[in-house]
Amino acid sequence: MEGNSLQKLETERYPNAVSDEVHTLTTKVRALEDEINELKKDIQAIDFLQKKPLISGDTISVCGFWIVAALAVIGIFF
Repeated sequence: MEGNSLQKLETERYPNAVSDEVHTLTTKVRALEDEINELKKDIQAIDFLQKKPLISGDTISVCGFWIVAALAVIGIFF
């Protein structure tokens, strides 16, 4: 019987410090999760607002090649 009462006293005494630590760590983790979510939203907004080219460089180079080829063919026959 006395052994059980000692265990109850120890579990009542120590968990307060541990539960306080767990509580503070949990609040810090929640704050960090909120900050991460805000940063993700900011990154998505930046990606959305960033100007993207309508025509890629590859398309321009292929079109340029065909224009030069057409001009060469016209120059040869005229």
